[in-house]
Amino acid sequence: MSTTSASRFSWHGFQEARLPKVPSWVETLGRAGHIAKGVVYFIVGFLAFRVTIGAGGEVGGARNAIQEIGQQPYGKAMLGLVAIGLLGYTAWRWVQAAKDTEGAGTDTKGLVKRTGYAISGLTYLLLGGYAGSLALGLGGSSSGGSSQASFLLDSTAGRVVLGIAGAITIGVGIYFMIKGYQAKFMSKYQLADMSNTFRQTALHAGRIGLITRGIAFAIIGYFLAQSAWQGTGGGEIAGMGDALSAIASQTYGRILLGVVGFGLMAYAVHMALLGCYRRFNVAS
Repeated sequence: MSTTSASRFSWHGFQEARLPKVPSWVETLGRAGHIAKGVVYFIVGFLAFRVTIGAGGEVGGARNAIQEIGQQPYGKAMLGLVAIGLLGYTAWRWVQAAKDTEGAGTDTKGLVKRTGYAISGLTYLLLGGYAGSLALGLGGSSSGGSSQASFLLDSTAGRVVLGIAGAITIGVGIYFMIKGYQAKFMSKYQLADMSNTFRQTALHAGRIGLITRGIAFAIIGYFLAQSAWQGTGGGEIAGMGDALSAIASQTYGRILLGVVGFGLMAYAVHMALLGCYRRFNVAS
């Protein structure tokens, strides 16, 4: 797959990436999906931050954020837009995997990355489907994850699978933290088209957001591994809401929760900026 040969803009050592050419519809999917994902993460972070300042509410994960959207004026219409965006992000992730839009390649490292894109797409497919079901007034159920956890905890093989999933999730969390620190995501931006203020915002929001998300993933992985080791877990697979609740239960939990809530909102800003300024090498 060919890549652009044009000169690449550089800023503070970050250079615009060489990316394979993609059709224009891929760009549309990518931009809409990033923005929808940003909306969900902003609400997750905002809910956590609201608890911190004593404004009521409770911490929760992405599903709670989607339910919160539905409770607002014109909630069903908003849910419909979020569902479309998340399903667009799902399609974008699968296109990333199939078309190799990031130029990951076909070696072992590249195939692992592309497999990760596809798995991520499945996650957002479920989330988008949940938002869509609420928008259509069909309700939604979260019992599937609970029964799956109970099944895994009822057998030795299942606990091994759960333990492996926990270790992988911790590894993903560490990867996000390293990725945030190195800030290689800056090469994905159209740096030449951004003002210096937006570049600085993208750098700091991306760093804070990815490191915070990595910490949350590491906590989720710890919960999964602990459930596998002890053979108990209340019948529920841990998610973002569980990670935030665990942070809140610690000494100085409200302060920590406020920091994490702010970090997740920063990640949402990072997603929104990617939606607006992400670099796509669109074939003419």
